Amino acid sequence: MAGPEFFEDAMEPRTGVVERAFQIAKSGDVASVTALRLALAKEGYANSAQALAGRSIRAQLARMITEAQTARGRAAPKPDAAD
Repeated sequence: MAGPEFFEDAMEPRTGVVERAFQIAKSGDVASVTALRLALAKEGYANSAQALAGRSIRAQLARMITEAQTARGRAAPKPDAAD
């Protein structure tokens, strides 16, 4: 039987996919938009590809990833062809 933490987590509203994408991009934990999509999929966001399909949002996320990587002292990789 699940403990109290299970019920607390189940009752919390889930962060939207776009908002979570921006959080991950700002974190510096990913090196590309492709890696960001994979991170979202691992977190259970099945609709991430559709939500991040627009060129504008991908460009914005790519800039944020580059800035976060630079702030962490990492060299930002060149954008993937799929990004």
